[in-house]
Amino acid sequence: MTSTTNNLSIKLAEDTETLDEVVVVGYGVQKKVNLTGAVATVSAGKLESRATTNLSSSLSGLVSGVSVNQGSGKPGSDGANIRIRGIGTFNSSYLSPLVIVDGSEASISSVNSDDVESISFLKDAASAAIYGSRGANGVILITTKKGKKGQAPKITYSGIISNTKMSGKAFRFEDNYAEYMEMANRWATNRNYQAAGKYTQADIDEWREGLAKDPNGMDNPYGVPNYLAYPSTQWVDELFLSTTSQKHNVSVVGSSENTNYLLSFGYLDNPGTLKNTGLKNYSGRINIETQITKFLKVGTQTYATFQTREPGNTSFTYMYQNTPAVTPYHDGKYGVSVDGASTSNLLADVMSRGGSYDDTRLNTTWYAKVNILDGLTAEARFNYQTLFNETATYSRKVDKQNFRTGEIIPGVSSSTATTSRATTRYQNHTNTATINYAKTFGKHDISILLGTEQYYWNVKGFSATRTGLLDLDLPDFTAALDLLDPTLGGTAEQDYGVISYFGRLNYAYKNRYLLEANFRRDGSSRFGPDSRWGTFPSFSAAWRISEEPFMEKMKGIFSNLKLRASYGKLGNTTSGYYEWQATYGSVNYSFDGNVYDGLRQGKIANPNLHWESSESVDIGIDAGFLNNRLSLEADYYSRTTKGILASPSVYMTMGTVSAPTTNTSNMRNQGMEFTLRWTDRIKDFEYSISANFTYNKNRIVKYKGKYKEGWVTDENGNRSFVTNRGDVADVSGNTIRVEDHMFDEYYLWERHQGNGNIYLADGVTPDPNGGPRDGMIRTKADLDWVRAMLAYRDASGNKVYDFNGQSIGQGQGLWYGELVYADLNGDGMYGTNNNDRFFTGKSTTPKYTYGLNISAAWKGIDLNMTWAGNAGMYYYIFERGFNNMSEKSWQEGTIIARNARNIFYYSNPEAAATDPSYDPANDPTANINAPYPRIGNTETAYRANTGNLYNASYIKLKTLQIGYTFPKSWTTKAAISNLRVFVSGENLLTITNFPGVDPEMGGGGFTSYPIPRMFSGGVNITF
Repeated sequence: MTSTTNNLSIKLAEDTETLDEVVVVGYGVQKKVNLTGAVATVSAGKLESRATTNLSSSLSGLVSGVSVNQGSGKPGSDGANIRIRGIGTFNSSYLSPLVIVDGSEASISSVNSDDVESISFLKDAASAAIYGSRGANGVILITTKKGKKGQAPKITYSGIISNTKMSGKAFRFEDNYAEYMEMANRWATNRNYQAAGKYTQADIDEWREGLAKDPNGMDNPYGVPNYLAYPSTQWVDELFLSTTSQKHNVSVVGSSENTNYLLSFGYLDNPGTLKNTGLKNYSGRINIETQITKFLKVGTQTYATFQTREPGNTSFTYMYQNTPAVTPYHDGKYGVSVDGASTSNLLADVMSRGGSYDDTRLNTTWYAKVNILDGLTAEARFNYQTLFNETATYSRKVDKQNFRTGEIIPGVSSSTATTSRATTRYQNHTNTATINYAKTFGKHDISILLGTEQYYWNVKGFSATRTGLLDLDLPDFTAALDLLDPTLGGTAEQDYGVISYFGRLNYAYKNRYLLEANFRRDGSSRFGPDSRWGTFPSFSAAWRISEEPFMEKMKGIFSNLKLRASYGKLGNTTSGYYEWQATYGSVNYSFDGNVYDGLRQGKIANPNLHWESSESVDIGIDAGFLNNRLSLEADYYSRTTKGILASPSVYMTMGTVSAPTTNTSNMRNQGMEFTLRWTDRIKDFEYSISANFTYNKNRIVKYKGKYKEGWVTDENGNRSFVTNRGDVADVSGNTIRVEDHMFDEYYLWERHQGNGNIYLADGVTPDPNGGPRDGMIRTKADLDWVRAMLAYRDASGNKVYDFNGQSIGQGQGLWYGELVYADLNGDGMYGTNNNDRFFTGKSTTPKYTYGLNISAAWKGIDLNMTWAGNAGMYYYIFERGFNNMSEKSWQEGTIIARNARNIFYYSNPEAAATDPSYDPANDPTANINAPYPRIGNTETAYRANTGNLYNASYIKLKTLQIGYTFPKSWTTKAAISNLRVFVSGENLLTITNFPGVDPEMGGGGFTSYPIPRMFSGGVNITF
């Protein structure tokens, strides 16, 4: 174009690399543009150089429709929970997608992320139906690297060193012991002003003075430094410490004329942020493929791992059993509460167990591929897997000391020490045979796949614990004295098998109109002979509109435009291996004065038990604009799981026998997914921005019947409130499972929201809508309203109102700082029964999942960033150390919430009990606006309510990485073909209003191993 040019002509060349991209699908590969189902892919580039210690936790935020949440930071238990398009079953053992590694089912946690070439997510039934009964919750296909024909040998080393510390806002408890003592006293006097507090004012004053002194000074009565005499321990900071982890991988990849290969070795050392919980993992892989003849190719994909973990106690229930008056560790000994209130020491509890947990895994596949005729191939594969879990633990002698008095509290003795061993072996093998025919006839492309598969799985284990050791320094299992009878146990031998037949037909006309049909027929030993087989078909079609002649003039705008539609049926199995059969257990019985061994039925049989089936519909569009610089993928889906397997409750007249597992319910997930991506290059600067968003709506559409409740009037004119809740719903704790509602919806009471009045306009009749505005009795007017309501009688002299069966009094459930619950059904019973519980429309399942990925590169400098999050889920929190300090939940020697003085309600106990005119609203020492009830509130009066239901929506900066690749002109002189150094961070930032530790972990997280934040540096070198 010049200054005299009138017309500008631009020709966009087709991005053939994008169009020709090959995607791994079930038992094969397809071009991405020819896909008719909902398939998403993640390349190796998104996973490389990540400091994460488990592959699954690296997938968060990368793919629409896929929710990835890490529930723990404990080494070895830090794998993420993956859900594809919501929750599809009641069976918690089968919520996760099927994971296939190089054609065989495997654990995602066993895969070294440096070995991964690509990951495909099969999200709809059309793409997953080829896996039949195993693909109801989606399928993840992981393909590992291998050499490419003509590739010269390469040696690659990658190494990462990470500083690991606790991420998120650490949840801290009260660490000022003087404050702790005052709040402990308040726990007693709030219920009885005449009660003697546990701690004297002199004790409290001494401690406050001690904390104000020079920590290293000796000006105290105990002859030790002040920091030992008056400790102020924040246990979270003492337990979870900054550590250094490392991750290394070496691989050799290449090919000769007829053979390609990959050999890799990985090492991970993750000490964890809590002592005695570390992990070391060793992994090795061999992928070899050889062209034996022109028509025969054989190969193996084999990997092995060995993992050893330290056995520190991480149940974390002991987090509640602590006070700040303990120095955790000093001069080789663990401390106790210096005032004698407790001998517990959390760090000592963690260190009290020695030994290791060892896992040895082998996964090997051998295969042969035969080219029979032009376009006709056959393949046979055999996979064998075994996993040995070996445990060897023993009691450690951990002495404790009161650092004030010098008193030694000895640890376990040799006579009470225990030593344990356990071994569990899992093994399975799979035989697969397929035949594939692919041919092009003019404008017609046809591909046919037929196959069969046999799968067998087995587990068995043994465990034993012995008591008493000759010497604590000789804790070997064989050296035990058996001072008590050994405890024997283990895993009973169990097995199951599946036989499958499957097939797929692909047809394309002019590479424009695409059809695909899949089927699979599975037979499983987990079901009875008459219900053993299930058939799972799918059908899908796509129209590549961009290939139509009438779109030719719009090629400059539409690089790709495709409509997709699919329908399919998948299956799911039962969690048990013999659920269709009756089970029996041993029992002793008495006859004629003697005790005999007998059998009792444990579970009722159900020979008609059959597969869960999941029917899925998907409508999608794939669009590429401006030479595919801008792309859009959008899907609407509806997935209905029918015949969900569950064991319903039975009437108590059945005795101790359990109900049979039956096909009880249907559940539907509906939603929409969007992925929008922009990729461009401006001279030396290239960048990509990708955002994904998913909305999912979950509903139980069939259960035990429709839920009904309401008022009815009998023939005598008497009104009563009736409900069929007991017949059609299952209430478990704070959740309910019932038709026409989301899965495990929160089912709670609500706090009364009064108008502040005591009486109606007549000044005599109490106002049912009066009382405390937020449900907490805060003022004299609030308590007077309660008194008036309880005192009111109808014309017949009958009591009209009730508050959860509670009475008024300082030590009762109706007093200052106690809660009043809403009378939602209008029967005058305020929170007294389940009829005042209501459907909140909220659950722990997120409604929205989203991710943002940004990458950029300029002259060797690269940046990668991933954000991920969930929204629309809620967690119920009523925990000690946070918002619960009731009469029974708190005990001496246990935690107190930080800043308890300001967050729990308080009024003068003596004045409230003795002065009828006392009003906390006029008491400057009272804390009537606190969010939580009084310390020592009546536990039996408490109802799980929406005031403790918290929005857990969040977004996290999951990873940020900046690297630099040295110019090849520099590195080739040192025989280095690629050299890159980088710094990165994992779990860097969480944006949320959730008051718990980490919304990704779920619940409060106060007794969970926190997810680590990692700052890393590393190098990638290829020779």
